[in-house]
Order: sequence, then C-alpha cells, then structure tokens
Amino acid sequence: MGGRRRFLGPTSTWSYTQQVTTLIKNHLKSPDLPKVPLNPEGQEFVLGWPSTGTIGPLSLNTLPSLDFSLYLTNTVKFHLSQLYHLFHEETFIAGLHKFYEQGPYAEPLPGNRLWPAGSELVSRAIELMPDALALNQDPVLATEILCCLALYLQSIDHKNSAFLYVGQAMRMAISQGLHRELVGNNLTNEDTERHYAVWWTVYILDRRFSSLMGAPNSIRDEDITVPLPDSKDSHSAKAMSMQVALAQLHAQVLNTVYGSDTQLGPSYLKNTQEVLETMAGLASDLKETFGMQFDHDRPISRVSATLNLYYHQCVVLSTRPLLLCLLRRLLSEPMSEDNGYLEITEPIEALLRAAQDSATRSLWILTALQSQRLLGTKFSTIDLESTFSSAFVLSLMAALPTCPLEDTTDVDAGFHLLNQMIAKGNVIAEFRREDLEQLINLLHLLGVEISQQNSLATNAIPVSNAADCAQTLPTQLGDVGTFNDIYSDQMLSLAGLLELDPAFEHVDEQWLCS
Repeated sequence: MGGRRRFLGPTSTWSYTQQVTTLIKNHLKSPDLPKVPLNPEGQEFVLGWPSTGTIGPLSLNTLPSLDFSLYLTNTVKFHLSQLYHLFHEETFIAGLHKFYEQGPYAEPLPGNRLWPAGSELVSRAIELMPDALALNQDPVLATEILCCLALYLQSIDHKNSAFLYVGQAMRMAISQGLHRELVGNNLTNEDTERHYAVWWTVYILDRRFSSLMGAPNSIRDEDITVPLPDSKDSHSAKAMSMQVALAQLHAQVLNTVYGSDTQLGPSYLKNTQEVLETMAGLASDLKETFGMQFDHDRPISRVSATLNLYYHQCVVLSTRPLLLCLLRRLLSEPMSEDNGYLEITEPIEALLRAAQDSATRSLWILTALQSQRLLGTKFSTIDLESTFSSAFVLSLMAALPTCPLEDTTDVDAGFHLLNQMIAKGNVIAEFRREDLEQLINLLHLLGVEISQQNSLATNAIPVSNAADCAQTLPTQLGDVGTFNDIYSDQMLSLAGLLELDPAFEHVDEQWLCS
C-alpha cells in the first residue's frame, strides 16, 4: 500500500472489508470496475508530529481559556468517565489551575513534564512527553496519560499509533505490578482504587484495540490477580466490571474463533459454541443493570447503549468468518447439480439469524441514540465501528442466497447514521460510507451476473445500488420494544443447537451445507 507493507489481522473490520470487496471484484473481472478504496488508517487527519529538537517556550495564547479547559474536561468526563479511568480528578484539576496561574512561559520542568495538554494540542503534548526513564517517576500518572493519548489517536483513526501507545501503557502497568493485587499497610483506599481503576482501563483498551487490529493480546487472564471493581460501590463500578467482561469476551473471540489464516478452522463451531455460552452467562447481568427499552418518552443511557453495542458486536464478530466462507462458496459454485442453491444446515442458519439480529439491534440502538442527540460523532469510536460493521454484514447477508435475511431496511438506517456523523464533522465516516457504497455496488453487479447465468431468482441485490439507499430516518423504532430479548435463553439455545451434529467437533466447509 503506497510502497509500504501494512498488517491488520482477521478481526480487523478494515481487513475484513478489503477481503470481501477484493474477492468479489476479482470474481467479476470487469476492467471498468473502480479500484477498491484502501482508505488506510490516519489519512483523514495528518498529524504534524513534533521533532526531537529543543522544546521552545509555551505561550498561553495558543491554549484555550481556563474556563473552556474546565468545560472540555467535564465533556471528556461525560463521555468517558463511566467507562474508563483516564485521570485522577482532584490531582488533575489542581494541576490545571496551577498551570494557568504560573503565566505564559511556565514550561514544565523536565522532571515534571507529565501534565497532558488538550486533544487539540496533541502534538505539543507528545513533544512535552518525557522518555521512558522519566515516565517511571510517576508510572500511574504516566499510564493514565498514555491511555488518554491512545484513545485520542483511535478516535481519529490512527489505529496503529493508538495500539502502540496503549501497548506502552500496558508495559508500564505490568512493570509496576499493577496487574497484581496490592498488599501493604501504607496504601490508602483512594490509592488502591486508583491503581485498580488504572489497571482495568489499560486492560480494556488493550483488549479492544487488539481486536480492532487483529493482534494477539498482551497478557493472559490467569496472570491477573487484581480484583474487579466492586459493583456494589457505584454505577460506574458496575459499568467498569461489565466493560472488563465484554473485553474478555472479545479476547475469547480473537483467540478461539479466528484462526491464524483466513480459512474457516475445523474447530470453528465448537469455539463459537463456547463463545455463545459465555455470552449467555453475561447476558443476565447486562440485562439487569444495563438493559435497554426504547420509549419515545424515556431517555436512553449512553453507558447502557455502549455496553449493549459491544455485546452485539461480539456476535457479529464471531460470524464474519462464516459469511466470508459462504461468499467463497457462492463465487466458486453458484449452483448445485439440481439447479438450486446449496441449503445450509439448521445450526448454521440459526447462527446467521443471531448475527442478523445483533447487527439489526445495533443499528436500532444507534438510531435511538441519534434521535436523542447522543450519537457519538467525535468521542465514541464504537458508534462508527458498530454502524459500519452492522450495515456491512447485513448487506453481505442479503447478497447470499443461503442466508435468511430478506428485509434490507436496516442497511438504509446505516447510511442515515453515517450521514448524520458526516454532517457533524466526522471525516472518518465519509470513508466508511465510501466502503459501504463500494460493497453494495459490487454486490449489485454480482447479483446481475448470477441472474443472467441462471434462471433461478436470487436475492443477491441488497439494494439496486448504493445511490438508492434511503437517506431518511427509519420509522420502525416505535416497535422495537426491549432491545435485550435476544439474550440468555437464545444464546444457550443456539449453543445447544450447534452441538447436535455428529461432525460438530471437526467441521469443515463442506459440513456447512446439507
């Protein structure tokens, strides 16, 4: 790519998008097809990374006012503080006031260069950041800063840089033993709670960014002895505990469902069954504390929406290899000998329905958030990731004759959400919309080719083309009801269904079809 080799593993949505679109394009063999847009990371925002030269004086004229800085701090707290621990509030606010009181040329001393600037001044913040030796002088604060920087970089689609910085935070935390339960009489409850919160924030970000990159996890769960946040203490502690559980679920998908290559492994169904059983165990806790109901008269919790989106994306992530496998079969063997499409087995159909349900519910939740002006256009990367991933999977399912999906209205909802994000200034959403349009246009051409080759009707056209996708707000939300009714019982039932076939433990691609 541009003369540079890039790596993103199989769980990466970008990598999956490239695989699917390239596979279809290579099959069509039309010279008139446009190139598959690469849209590599970071091209939306080019950061002016600081040099390693002498650091000049810092003028307050380039900084927001103290009042606006406090407003920005509270904005970050609103969006992120219930899901992550990013800074010790009392220490940070005191340092902020002190910084503004010292005057325009009060440059932090080399031994005290840990104060993080705002996101608009990220390049300056990196320039002020000390080396590893100096960071070790206050490793907890350094870990908090590295997590803040990683989240910022992830939000502007610099995935690789974000992954590197959260990896540095993880190494810093492990080197200080933050992954171990603290012992000793000289620790206050506040210190202990901060250490634990910092650790679990690093853990969550590392697991999540590893999944987005398709990279291995940095630490085994067996090596961690830090207790989970006490869910009896506060709603934030409950949210953090649920975040940890969902991060562990994502890691389980990464480690078991996905193999080392792009092929469907022989233990795919067995591993997927184990993931579903884990999800069933998690579902009751999620529903009890963070359950969601859509009601036009009732506000939606942003925290609950985020956690539910992560839950549903685990289902989608688990089934994406299966969809890629079915697409390969369609392109290599469009018709069986009796002039009909191969029918998939009942367990596989049930798994696909679960994926469809989770993708659809993700878009429902996101549309509900947008209707209450809570859709994350800048801070929350999960909203864009869920919107694109769900719409992409639903579009692909509609193109596969063996899939149970018939109604594609929710794909239109995905376009509506992307357009809303773009209108709010989210440049990255423009590239995701371009990727989705490319897929739909390729699927349209594929559907035309299959229809011409065979007299059998096909539903391989999710929409006539990308330009025909609805741009208006879907109207079915009033009938959504409880978002969570997919949960425990359905997951357990589906897990049991996957185990019915005698070939369950050694499945290959031939077994997928009856």
